[in-house]
Amino acid sequence: MIRPSPWPDLDRLARFVRASDSLTDTLATWTGRGLMVEILSRVDGACPDPLVADSLSLHDGARVQERTVLMRCGDAVVATARASVAVDSPALTPAIRTALRGGASLGDLLRPLHRRRVAVRVTVLREHPASDPTAPVLAVQARLDVGGTPVAWREETILEAVFAQVPRQARRRPVRIAA
Repeated sequence: MIRPSPWPDLDRLARFVRASDSLTDTLATWTGRGLMVEILSRVDGACPDPLVADSLSLHDGARVQERTVLMRCGDAVVATARASVAVDSPALTPAIRTALRGGASLGDLLRPLHRRRVAVRVTVLREHPASDPTAPVLAVQARLDVGGTPVAWREETILEAVFAQVPRQARRRPVRIAA
């Protein structure tokens, strides 16, 4: 017997996040408002975690750029993300490598290269709302590929605040995400 979900909106959002090519675009569509991405930190030449090195098919001794960002909808933080970017990847153009070192937005830079986001794991962290906008509700591990080559590994956390940004009547309309 299949029992109904205790939090259908979260299940629905998890499906959209799993199928999307952009977390920022998905959350902007979900809330019906634009999102602002704020880079909190950027470290060039970081030694990647073994999981990241394996996921990005990095050679021994390869370095990555570590980035930590906040995604805001209005004044509310709706998600956080940490990315490890293989800035020396041959799939990236020299201009993009230079722009990444200058602090440009990863999503905006990779969009013209027709990057593909592969959601490796989407984990629901809560079964019921906590009435705490800072409570994490989804954890996502995703890889960004350009031309079939992995170029970035992302650890994304979606917060309960994302549900407070959606007007009640908008929740009933279908959200269409092209996959």
